Amino acid sequence: MLASPSQTNSASSRATSVNANFVEFTDVFADLAAFTPAANSVYIYGTTPEARSAHSAAWEAKSSGVSFVRQVSHERWSAVFDAPAGPTNLELRNATSLSQFWAQFGGRTTYLDITGLGHHVWAPLLRTASRTIDDLRVVYVEPVDYSRSDAPTEGEIFDLSEKIGGIAPIPGFASLSMIPGDDFHLVVLLGFEGTRFSYLLENVQPPGGQVTPIVGVPGFKPQYPFYAYQGNKSPLLDSQAWKTVRYVTANCPFSAYSLLEAIADSTKLPLKIAPIGTKPHSLGAVLYAIRMGASVELVYDHPIRTARRTVGSSRALVYRVSALLTRNLNAP
Repeated sequence: MLASPSQTNSASSRATSVNANFVEFTDVFADLAAFTPAANSVYIYGTTPEARSAHSAAWEAKSSGVSFVRQVSHERWSAVFDAPAGPTNLELRNATSLSQFWAQFGGRTTYLDITGLGHHVWAPLLRTASRTIDDLRVVYVEPVDYSRSDAPTEGEIFDLSEKIGGIAPIPGFASLSMIPGDDFHLVVLLGFEGTRFSYLLENVQPPGGQVTPIVGVPGFKPQYPFYAYQGNKSPLLDSQAWKTVRYVTANCPFSAYSLLEAIADSTKLPLKIAPIGTKPHSLGAVLYAIRMGASVELVYDHPIRTARRTVGSSRALVYRVSALLTRNLNAP
């Protein structure tokens, strides 16, 4: 029998309770219309068919002196942004290209809206910006709900991905240390897609028992943790990883970061981290990988997303990443 989200162990309780220390680093708005970027800032974003990624002209018009920079296209290893100086092609694996992109903004307060950007785009941008921008804030807009599958199965309750692109590094996060095959611990930040979890287990092949799944509790909505269990039932049972599930708030990247620290301390092994759950959890994993360097490997399956995978837009969360990075996450 699978454990329920209420059956947290002491470690998960510790990770959840630490959220109170991170309240000051997250601003919550009822919706994106209630949020206004700081005057003379830079706002980096992308749009998709999802309603939550679209910013109205009225919303931009009320912003004072803000430079809005939109992603206009992207490939696996590159992206084009409509920057103030004209269309800018970014080589996402090229640190010089990324640094030059950020340099044109002169260190202004910068918002990186990850809602409509793929992991392969926002993660390398974040990596470079965290070293060059003094006031970096990450924006994420929660959906009202996720699109249900027309023919739901145990591993595909929602219509979220068309197919899996394959295991490959996120640009800028390729590990050169070559962690030995039997000397790592796999941490999987779970979403609703059990097919992705199964695919990772098959391709990464973690050593026996060295798997820790993380479920978002509380979720964006109360029922979401149960959907995560339902969607991932088969791989959780087959791998026996249901015994080691940990919990942390679904929309708090900083608590996810802290939990990753705790897992690393308890296992004493290098971590391979698969960010296939919420984008806030993925943000926490990327921040952790940035801080830890070659001792951590991000494992990603590059899914091809369904065009209209979510319904509506809900709360907007603004994470003060720079403020967080300047202090020790475990400080009281």
